[in-house]
Amino acid sequence: MEILLIRHGSASWDTKTDIERELTEVGQQEVNAAADWISASGWKPDELWVSPYRRAVQTAAIINRDWQLRPRLKSSLTPDTPQSELEAMLATFRGERLLLVSHNPLLSNAIAHWHDGDNKSYWGMQPASMALISADVFAQGCGNLEWLRHYPNYDHNGR
Repeated sequence: MEILLIRHGSASWDTKTDIERELTEVGQQEVNAAADWISASGWKPDELWVSPYRRAVQTAAIINRDWQLRPRLKSSLTPDTPQSELEAMLATFRGERLLLVSHNPLLSNAIAHWHDGDNKSYWGMQPASMALISADVFAQGCGNLEWLRHYPNYDHNGR
């Protein structure tokens, strides 16, 4: 199974709550570049799971433009979701490829936990960063970080 983790693009701080933050123009450019790269790579998910936070929903809409999958909003894809809760949710996925749009520190911590077996991250998921993880089971130390890509040079594997 493969999971493509995507962090939302750059977002404005000009809101009352974190949930309401929207992508900036720069954030939209970052995510459009990510969507172009994914499209050109030929990678396509079976499902799209998205944080309910506005900036993640906006990011998913841009990424999903070519596939038109039905996004599944997951309340457990917030910045501070515990790893155990994320893994329990992933155990319900029955496909081969999942695209997950969410936030840090959740995403960077997930990479560290699955790839290194570590609970502290150093993978640095910046806005619109993407990481492809493969595993038979998503549990501590059981994943392989296939690649890590950052805006603006998605062709460079930052792994």
